[in-house]
Amino acid sequence: MTILELGIADRFEFVQTKWPHSWGTQTVTSLAPDFTAATPLARIPALVTDGVTLTDSHAICDYLNGELGGYRLLAREGAARWKALATMALANGVIEAQVARRAELLRTGEDRSDDFIAKMRDRQFRCYAALEAQHLPAFGSTFDLAQITTAVACGYDDWRYGPDWRDAAPKLAAWYDSVAGRPSLAATAPAETPQH
Repeated sequence: MTILELGIADRFEFVQTKWPHSWGTQTVTSLAPDFTAATPLARIPALVTDGVTLTDSHAICDYLNGELGGYRLLAREGAARWKALATMALANGVIEAQVARRAELLRTGEDRSDDFIAKMRDRQFRCYAALEAQHLPAFGSTFDLAQITTAVACGYDDWRYGPDWRDAAPKLAAWYDSVAGRPSLAATAPAETPQH
C-alpha cells in the first residue's frame, strides 16, 4: 500500500509468495532458497534493495517514506512523527493478534486453545476501541502511514473474521468504509495465499 500511495510501483519487482496452511503449526521446509536468503525469519513482506534487506513492515514503510517518498507519509521528526508511530504501534498490535489468532485457529483437536483465540480477539477489540477513542480524531486528510496501518488491520478483520469488530469501534468502522475504496487498498486486499 505504501508503494502504491507514493506512486513508485514501477521501481519494484513484486514476488508472489506461496505458503502451506500448516505454517501456523509447523516449520515450512519447502521455501525457496532465494526467499530464505532474503528473509531468514520467513516473514513477509521483505524488501531487498541496494545494500539492505528489511523484513519488518514498519521498517520497510519507514525506508520507503524517507528514502523514496520525501517523508510524505510519516514526518521525519517531532510530535507528528511520535503520534503517528503511537497509532501505528496500536494498529500493529491488532495485526499481530490477528496473525496469532489465525495460527491458533489452524491447529486441530486438543492442540487448539480456545482461550488463546479468545484472548487475541479481545486484544484486537481493545485496540480498536483505543484507536477509535484516542487516534481516530487526529486522522488528517493525508492518508499517511498511521492510517495505512489502521486500514490494513480493519480490512483484514472484515475479510478473515467478519464484521463483529465493528461493534467495538463503530466510528472507526465508518472511517474505514470511507477509505476502503482507495486504489491502494483494492490492489492489496487480503486473499488466501497461494499454496505450494
